[in-house]
Amino acid sequence: MVKVFKREAGKERVLRSYNELLGRWATEFRELDIETEYGSTHCITAGDEGNPPLLLLHGVGDNSAVMWMLNMQELSRHFYCIAVDTIGGPGKSIPNANFSKRTFSQVDWITAVADGLGIEKFHLAGVSNGAYMAFNYATCLPERVDGVVCMEGGMITAPVKAMIQTLMMMFPEILVPTRNNLLKVTRKLSSPNSGLFDKHPEVAEHLVLLMKHHNQQAMFVHQLQLYDKEKAVAIRDKLYFLVGDYKLGHKKDFLEILKDGDFRYKVIGDAGHGVNHEQPEIINREIISFLQEQETQV
Repeated sequence: MVKVFKREAGKERVLRSYNELLGRWATEFRELDIETEYGSTHCITAGDEGNPPLLLLHGVGDNSAVMWMLNMQELSRHFYCIAVDTIGGPGKSIPNANFSKRTFSQVDWITAVADGLGIEKFHLAGVSNGAYMAFNYATCLPERVDGVVCMEGGMITAPVKAMIQTLMMMFPEILVPTRNNLLKVTRKLSSPNSGLFDKHPEVAEHLVLLMKHHNQQAMFVHQLQLYDKEKAVAIRDKLYFLVGDYKLGHKKDFLEILKDGDFRYKVIGDAGHGVNHEQPEIINREIISFLQEQETQV
């Protein structure tokens, strides 16, 4: 059985903070668990169930409580939002013995979550690794997806290079993972012009807890699928990419892919890797506008 948290005490601290963050969502929500063959998947729903469904996918070392704290109130006015705790991630989802490299299928898992919710067709939006999951799912099962918004991620062409670049951004603080050093890491990934952690220090504190207590090897079960241009171009009109302008030079290879495939994208000013946290009003508008546009084309 995959161990999601390093120690039980750390898990308890993370989940306590998780619940505290939910208290800051400023909108009504419901927590529920969907049973799949890979274990229990925790979801947080908000909004009218009669609205178009929107599955929200967080990053590799995040969870739904922190990822969508600044977005859920506005998004849930327009969509039936389902924020999914990635199985293997530091949230409330609980994997079972089938969650292994040999048996786990990320696409099948997302389908099982949607089926468990009784949703046939839906929008997707994700950040970082969640953007990759949303993009990959849409290319594999385009008939299940209406519109997809990928923030700070999407296609994967060189996973090792991308991992090294991320680690270098965390260097040298990550070598001595004290609270202060981990706080510095969170700031290095975000634009200093956004003022995110001055406005919302609770976001930084929660991310530090996740870095300290999550067993990131639990996410290695999610095997990455490399970019298939032909499959992606076939659903080009369903895709929209949002990229923060902070350290844009590090993203030049990704931007070249977007230009080469003539994909729709926008660079967001004063934002880094946490683009939806750093510029929530802009990101909310972009997501709502694009997905509503997709609704008119269905």
